[in-house]
Amino acid sequence: MDCAGRWSREVAIMPDLSAEHFPEFFQALWKYPPFAWQGDLARRVLENNEQPWPEAIALPTAAGKTACLDIAVYALAAGMVKNDLAWTSKAPRRIFFVVDRRVIVDEAFERARRIARKLMETESGIVREVADRLKSLAGGDIPLMCFQLRGGMYRSDAWARSPLQPAVIASTVDQIGSRILFRAYGRSSKAWPIQAGLAANDALIMLDEAHCSQPFMETLHAVRMYRKWADTPLPNPLHVSILSATPPETLDVFHDTSDEPRTKGHPLGDRQLVAKKAVLKVGKANKKAVEEQAKELVEEVETLVNGRPLAAVVFVNYVAKARAVHRLLAAKHCDNAILLTGRMRPIDKDDTVLERLHRFDLSSNRSRERQLKAPVFVVSTQTLEVGADFDFDVLVTECASLDALRQRFGRLNRMGREIEACAAIFISADLVKSSESDPVYGEAISRTWQWLNEQTDGNGFVDMGIAALFERLPDRGDLADLNAPVGHAPVMLPVHVDCWVQTQPEPVPTPDVSVFLHGPGRISVDVQVCWRADIDLDTNPLREASMDVLSLCPPSAAESLAVPIWVIRRWIDGKDVSAGTFSDVEGTPIEEEETNKNKHRVHRWVIRWRGRDDSEVVDGSQAIRPGDVIVIPAKERGWENLGDFPHSIETPTVLDWGDRAFATARARAILRLHPGVIAMWPENDSKPIFQELAEGAQAAYEEDPENFIPSLRDAIAFLASDATAPGWLRRIAANLARESSTLKRSVILHPLRKGVVIIGRNRLDPQADELFIEETDWFTDEDDSSASGTTNVSLESHLAGVAALGKRFAEGCALSGLAGILECAGRLHDIGKADPRFQALLRGGNPWTQGGLLAKSTDMPQGKSAYARARRAVGYPENGRHELLSVRLAESVPGLLTDDSDFRDLVLHLIESHHGHCRSFAPVVYDSDPVNMSLNLNGSRFSARSDTRLERLDSGVSERFWRLTRRYGWWGLAWLEAIFRLADHRRSEWEEFARREK
Repeated sequence: MDCAGRWSREVAIMPDLSAEHFPEFFQALWKYPPFAWQGDLARRVLENNEQPWPEAIALPTAAGKTACLDIAVYALAAGMVKNDLAWTSKAPRRIFFVVDRRVIVDEAFERARRIARKLMETESGIVREVADRLKSLAGGDIPLMCFQLRGGMYRSDAWARSPLQPAVIASTVDQIGSRILFRAYGRSSKAWPIQAGLAANDALIMLDEAHCSQPFMETLHAVRMYRKWADTPLPNPLHVSILSATPPETLDVFHDTSDEPRTKGHPLGDRQLVAKKAVLKVGKANKKAVEEQAKELVEEVETLVNGRPLAAVVFVNYVAKARAVHRLLAAKHCDNAILLTGRMRPIDKDDTVLERLHRFDLSSNRSRERQLKAPVFVVSTQTLEVGADFDFDVLVTECASLDALRQRFGRLNRMGREIEACAAIFISADLVKSSESDPVYGEAISRTWQWLNEQTDGNGFVDMGIAALFERLPDRGDLADLNAPVGHAPVMLPVHVDCWVQTQPEPVPTPDVSVFLHGPGRISVDVQVCWRADIDLDTNPLREASMDVLSLCPPSAAESLAVPIWVIRRWIDGKDVSAGTFSDVEGTPIEEEETNKNKHRVHRWVIRWRGRDDSEVVDGSQAIRPGDVIVIPAKERGWENLGDFPHSIETPTVLDWGDRAFATARARAILRLHPGVIAMWPENDSKPIFQELAEGAQAAYEEDPENFIPSLRDAIAFLASDATAPGWLRRIAANLARESSTLKRSVILHPLRKGVVIIGRNRLDPQADELFIEETDWFTDEDDSSASGTTNVSLESHLAGVAALGKRFAEGCALSGLAGILECAGRLHDIGKADPRFQALLRGGNPWTQGGLLAKSTDMPQGKSAYARARRAVGYPENGRHELLSVRLAESVPGLLTDDSDFRDLVLHLIESHHGHCRSFAPVVYDSDPVNMSLNLNGSRFSARSDTRLERLDSGVSERFWRLTRRYGWWGLAWLEAIFRLADHRRSEWEEFARREK
């Protein structure tokens, strides 16, 4: 089957799916019927053509609101229609579930994964019918894909692989918000248009507990309005629906009008009606005495548990205090004390924390059968307030705003079991009268405390049960005083969006998107931090070599830690960050003035990673920007204060997870045989062999490769079968062992000239290798060596394949009228690669090799230094851009682009922007020795000079960009670019798979 055929799936005519069938679908998924409100909402979504999704859904905690995902998936299948060319749907393909917390356990994501698994595995009935419909929409074999967007990362675009693929994406406000506003945190600016196009078109955004995210909600409404500002608006919808117990009544609000929440004996009624009695206690007055306050919380929770085998949770407002409470509990209860904060790397979380949570049966669906042998204590920040479906027997919490307390108590006896749930609410004595100084909750803490005291019964207890609390809530105005402070976004003006859509080059200055996500003020956002044991930034030559190391093994989301920007700035400046008052709520105020008085005083060097071509060594803390990806040498001290890392005497913390994360994210095996990296391997029988091998690898490989390669092959084979080695390491070795016959071609010297790097040439098999996950990222187009160095493909074949797939994608996105334009752009987008110097690059830097024109080649030099050496050898200009030459070649054939100016403009723009440039100016390319080139292709003769001069202000590139922006809208043009660029990506991916299958 050819590439376009993989996205063309013919199915038999299926019977209509309607709202009446939704309960059957729900029952088949979960083996129990939906709540009444879930069926009512499904009917609203399926039968209201004008506004299918309400602007707000009013539901209390524990009401089962993640079932909105079930409804969205079902509506997508039920809304399918067949036009003359392809299956489309009236419902959005991409479903975003958004929270403003750094969550450890994501209930929405886990539910979506279970839905996706059942759609994939069920062979009959209504679930199979829904799955077949979704496959038809996707044009492939996977009905639904699920992703977590919890930290932006260069080349972390798995959720953005196809415009046709139905998907559920669990995200934070920062991640989805920065993408919609063309400033995707952690991503290269060349990828920003793809991210914006996919996030703002054919999408549904469900914003959980939106009262905490008022500025972002306002920004989303502005985006929805501005999407209509176009001469030719595109049809793909953007729906926004907020989920909140107390949404603004000015919106179109959906309410549960059934009696189920008030019916004892009904599962929903049991959850709502159960009593949750809490005692109010005043603690020590000095809010700086973290250890003393932690001791009080520990004493209270141990008193309530009283040695019984119960599951207890302690909620605190700040990370430093959570760590202190956990230290005290762990000293007594060892592994039965678990710390949950948003300051953990995903790999660490998966290896340790989640395993223990599952072992103790803390999830709601296991709480009735739970049988513990000893008490279990979970210490958490705001990370458990939303997104976590846990059910505890005992709860102790610091006082917070009322809305936060309602969320926390939703985790106490969540399922309404017949137990006597115990709870206590603590407040520091100095916050009783005024809590104005609290950076997260402000005066809401003291006001809530006063209100709670007014609600106590004769015995000094307050009932925090859902129904009991709801009946006593004050009017909306007074309630706002008890909730966390809510800001407002600035008014978004067209000039703001005009600045944001200029992504390459980015204008300076440019509006800060964070204020549109969290409101004005000194707001802290996150950066992503990871470590490498094989980089050194002490001297300029070492820094350059370290950049090369990262280009071979780039950072991945799984190994990265979310750190507030002000914390990493202080750390870079050598200041103490051990006791910061940072929380796990996104967009909280910065703790203190972060400006470094001496801006030129640098204590630590780090790398800001933005891909091979745009990364840099940072020479000052103020250069760090929101969403940056920061790479730190593992030898630097003080890392333990940046996050929460699992460690013990037996298993010290592993800082460098690069090889493991690379295999997970890229589906390709890599081993960096560097002494520093191997020193961090867990102890196993193979480790001493590789340590010895790495120490002498450079000299052995350079002096006697014929003996070195067999030794390396034997060591890899031994590691692959070493039962003492961790599973991820054995699997990487097993994949490299399968390529042993070509091992020599996979080995390169380590750029720091210590050891070697082995990079597997074949993709890991997703069905045979457990390293594969849904988030695997297969392809990037952001630099030529990566985009053109995948496999051997002729230019003519690649152009035809992209043309066919671009047309197919456009038709599937209900853009049949533009499909011919994308097809034409596909046939022309890479003809600039016919430049003989680029062809020499594709042949390993050899200008004398003959053969047909190539689009891609495995001989394209990889790594920044190797590519630069080859480029200089063949005379290809620095920063050369083949897509600019493609534009000039396309313009050289009279009549090729027709006389239709709209057709011509869009074809040329799609060509010049298909690697992320020309928004709104072309990059400057200094071609000191230009060549005149020509080629015959598809019956036309193309000719142009390689010095395109498109960087000139009068070249027409900028005018063309703005004409198209006004025609299709800010997000409409980005959508068209995304569709076209993803067709290029998927064709390239298919070409590599086809080579492997052969």
